[in-house]
Amino acid sequence: MNNTSLQTTWNELLRALHAPIDQDFNPFYWIYRLGIVVLDSIIPCRSHDRRQKLHGSLRWIRPVIPAVGIALIGLCGWSYFSIFRYTVVRKRWCRAETATAESSACHWETSHACLVIFFVVNIIGQYLWCIFRSPGVVEAVPGMHSEGTNSFDIEHSNQQSSTTIYHPDPNPTYCKRCELNRPARAHHCRVCNKCILQYDHHCPWVNNCIGYNNYRSFVLLVFHLMAGCTYGVILLGRDFFEMMKRRIELYGWSIRGAVHGTGLLDLPLPWVLWREYQSNGYIDPDVVLRAAFPLMFLVGIFMYWFLGYHLKIIIHGYTTLEDASRPRNEAIVNPYDNGPRNNLKKVFGTSWVRLLLPLSFLPPDQFSKPRT
Repeated sequence: MNNTSLQTTWNELLRALHAPIDQDFNPFYWIYRLGIVVLDSIIPCRSHDRRQKLHGSLRWIRPVIPAVGIALIGLCGWSYFSIFRYTVVRKRWCRAETATAESSACHWETSHACLVIFFVVNIIGQYLWCIFRSPGVVEAVPGMHSEGTNSFDIEHSNQQSSTTIYHPDPNPTYCKRCELNRPARAHHCRVCNKCILQYDHHCPWVNNCIGYNNYRSFVLLVFHLMAGCTYGVILLGRDFFEMMKRRIELYGWSIRGAVHGTGLLDLPLPWVLWREYQSNGYIDPDVVLRAAFPLMFLVGIFMYWFLGYHLKIIIHGYTTLEDASRPRNEAIVNPYDNGPRNNLKKVFGTSWVRLLLPLSFLPPDQFSKPRT
């Protein structure tokens, strides 16, 4: 495929869009065709060039992913203040009549508004810290030699058996890619092409590495996402199922969607939604409810699992990379395991009030050195 094929497919799509209404138009077929043509145009047949082109395409895509994430968070906040504030809180929580719902505010509305603002501000705040704060890039350290020993080796060489396995290794290492000595627990990120202090993983959703400086913000981001999605599911759950019940009674059960043909939720396609908004001046609240509730439900389930996993490795004093690479069938000693309570303090600090604020703080230094 080449640019000519892309232009031909695009022209065919435009003709299909302007075809008479009685002719069937399948958007998923055209999305598939355009996707195949675009991939064929940017990825040639040779494997080496294919990898080079794919990496070049990913460099353009990576900065877009965090913008999409922040946009989704902002849309959830917007949907509450523009729609659910009236259709859910005032009508149900304030027990207002339908005709007077918009003028029957109560203290519940203030409480819910404060909760929504709290979650949105904390999620976006921690999100931005993860994106823009350096995870801790390793620089050249004078006097550190990859083949030498450090204080940990000297103190423990005569105290521990030769069969003792330390994981993570408390000794400095040497990176062949960066050609520099690096402290213990630092690892090379292939995406960023840098060595990161206490490297945990590279997160595409923030387009940044997660390491020593921003791991706390990352875990708090996951926590606030989990809490915010849980709150949204509880708030909207009853209205969502009542609305779906009405649609099934009205249109019948259809996995493909009875009206728009886009699946079980039957959400309108973006251009159809835009035309409706231009015509009516507003978006149907049921459409927003059918989009917001499943999104928060699915994200919330994933965040529960994700937070549970990170709390587990925090309590045991590991990072994601260290936990994935640790020996499973051998007795190992973690020199950075200071006990569950101190391990939690190492990540979250000693002030639990700060966890409720969209601020970023470095972990305390006294828990970052190996046990002696």
